[in-house]
Amino acid sequence: MNLKNIFGSSQENIKLETLTNIRWIAIIGQLFAVCLVYFYYKFEFAFYWSLAAIFLSIFLNIILEFYKFSIQRLNNLWASLSILYDLIQLSFLLFLTGGLTNPFSILILVPTTIAVTFLSKRSSIIIASVSIVMLSILSTKHLPLPGPALVLPQHYLIGLWASLTIGIIFLGNYAYSITIEDRKRAKAFDNLEQALSRERELKSLGGLAAAAAHELATPLGTITLVIEDLKKQLGKNPKFKNDVELLNSQIKRCKVILKDLSTDPNKQDSFIENVTFKNLIQEIVFSFEIPKNKKIKIFDQKFDNHFMVTRKIELIYALRNIIDNAIKFANKKIEIELFNKDKKIELNISDDGSGFSQDIIQKLGEPYIKSSLVTKNKRGLGLGIFISKTLLERTGAKIFFKKSILGGALVNIIWKDTSLKI
Repeated sequence: MNLKNIFGSSQENIKLETLTNIRWIAIIGQLFAVCLVYFYYKFEFAFYWSLAAIFLSIFLNIILEFYKFSIQRLNNLWASLSILYDLIQLSFLLFLTGGLTNPFSILILVPTTIAVTFLSKRSSIIIASVSIVMLSILSTKHLPLPGPALVLPQHYLIGLWASLTIGIIFLGNYAYSITIEDRKRAKAFDNLEQALSRERELKSLGGLAAAAAHELATPLGTITLVIEDLKKQLGKNPKFKNDVELLNSQIKRCKVILKDLSTDPNKQDSFIENVTFKNLIQEIVFSFEIPKNKKIKIFDQKFDNHFMVTRKIELIYALRNIIDNAIKFANKKIEIELFNKDKKIELNISDDGSGFSQDIIQKLGEPYIKSSLVTKNKRGLGLGIFISKTLLERTGAKIFFKKSILGGALVNIIWKDTSLKI
């Protein structure tokens, strides 16, 4: 088993500059503390050994400064080894200057905090474990604290060890939880942007086709003139007559195709891009291939058909995602209810499926949620709901997840002041 397997593989990495900058701060603090105690307070301790440990870090950092531009980021293995070095160097300094009785022993929490923020879970556990081992050694094995003889009771040393150990575990778990949440959200937002990018590319194809038709019109016109000349000169020649007529017919066919594509995108946008909200919902529903054993009913009698909205990619993608989920999880029925009042739109999407599990209903809208239902069915990790919720909130909507009267799930979406938002 190599070192990479021991520390675990991880896609996460850390900038070399970040580690060197943190180490420079530690070096400056260590030099200041050691020189202050030795030259100003004139306390006797292993000064030269301490200085040697500090200069080793200085030497290492100077070497790394030369590689900072060629190796901008360290992978999980090398970053773990770098942080382990800092932990061992700090522990050696504490051993020379009083162990846990040294007020700076609290700094032993730092390597673990850095590890859980940037490195893999396995690396974080290894570094936290080494930190606790170092604390245990320093609680019993160390040189005297510089200064007047100070003998601390054994129970006080045990208390120091316990407090620092608990600090490593607590801060490690706390920082790890926050970091994992942040990584999940960053990954989810990346997926969101990729999905929107694909939708925008598909939407832009119509405009590209119109632009291509416009650009091809001129060369086709030139070719038409040449064909007409050839027709006059060679049209009566039986050897070339059929070929000329074939070219002419194909040019006419190209013109018909380009005419169909040559709709002005700006004019198209003004007509197609604006639609009533009722019609938009119907279009989204009709775009699905619904299984024969399932039926969708739309109740929009209470909705005034005068709310005009723009066909925003975010809005269409989010609503399609939620309706698609309802179709997937429904047994037989999917109901979509739409009504409005005083510039307020409310949309209810419900199904008769198994509904939202109680262990996730409070977490819906978060990416990569854990649920026994999700694990059992292998039907998703909450990313789709997160993306849909985020996109709808961008349009000014509020989203609520409830139990449907059909027995399944209900997604309640409300827009206020829709004339300004969507």
